[in-house]
Amino acid sequence: MTREPTASAVAVRRLAVAAQGYTGRYRRASAADVETAIRRLSCVQLDSISAVERSHRIALTSRVGDYPRDTVTRLLAAGRIFEFWAHEACLLPIEAWPHFRRAMANGGRGWYGNVGKTYPHLADEIVAEITERGPLGSRHFEGAGRGGMWNWKPAKAMLERLWNHGDLVVAGRQGFQRVYDLAERVIPRALLDAPVPSEHETLLELTEQAVRARGVLTAAGAREHWRLRGGVARVRPALDELVATGRLRRLRVDDGGADVFVPPEAELDRPAPTAAVLLTPFDNLLWDRPFTGRILGFDHLIEVYKPPPQRRYGYYVLPFLRGDRVAGRADLKSERKEGRLVVRAFHREDGVRASGALDDALDRALARLARLIGLEEVRR
Repeated sequence: MTREPTASAVAVRRLAVAAQGYTGRYRRASAADVETAIRRLSCVQLDSISAVERSHRIALTSRVGDYPRDTVTRLLAAGRIFEFWAHEACLLPIEAWPHFRRAMANGGRGWYGNVGKTYPHLADEIVAEITERGPLGSRHFEGAGRGGMWNWKPAKAMLERLWNHGDLVVAGRQGFQRVYDLAERVIPRALLDAPVPSEHETLLELTEQAVRARGVLTAAGAREHWRLRGGVARVRPALDELVATGRLRRLRVDDGGADVFVPPEAELDRPAPTAAVLLTPFDNLLWDRPFTGRILGFDHLIEVYKPPPQRRYGYYVLPFLRGDRVAGRADLKSERKEGRLVVRAFHREDGVRASGALDDALDRALARLARLIGLEEVRR
């Protein structure tokens, strides 16, 4: 039996960070840049918290630079990207649509309850309203004294059901509120009419995409990337086939941990990345927490859902990536009326010494983030 080649833990860490394509410089970006970044990342997580900035915007600007705020809405409306469940609710490249048709047929994540049985008429009424009036936000169905069928709770649940089943798509956002339209008016006809790939084909495609998007993953990380049901056993046959056909490589790691998978062209002797950036706590790099701990030595904590007395680092804490290591955690808040980004606290990671170089790198990253958010100053 052929033994897998061995990579150093340092090489694995550099592959993982370099694959994300972070930039520490301020630059202008276009809709095409954003679309390309979403495709390269395979999916970008959405989150409603805006204490600093929406998570997907922090994730994308850390890679492509400053893009117009209506860009994601325009890409959604034009059918160039779509929103669906991946790691969580995510932005996805439009060509992935056929691979999610099976999940849609099975009802997506199903958090909308039994509204289809309780209010069976509501689906046709909502679809008729959108058909006649065009794209509508969920606010349109909130009632606000209108009564009748637009009782907020069942209407909102039915919108979720129709979206989870692929009958409606998110065609943009007003603020962070979804705007819904008919899938047939947004998704390119060639993709709507494309045959649904087999489960085997979809597992191969998504598994390869995950490894390419992240640069290096374990089997557990490939499953976690898409939150696939069935555990690691679900992806192992796909990984074995991808390795056997040369679409991926399996590597041992000199730290003795689980084998990793990389694209066949991965460079194991690349230099360390140099960008210094503040990451959203929902960044793709951080999704597989055990692997993040293993290769970065970083115990990633998300404490927004904890009561204040139980928080160790703060409410909305952004890891500070400097080169190929996490140097610290910044507890930040945007004070939009005052036009400033407030640093409530900065916690250096264990083993990271205070220095002028660290302070300068953090100051540049904070200034860049403030400018991307549209704030005029940083207060430390």
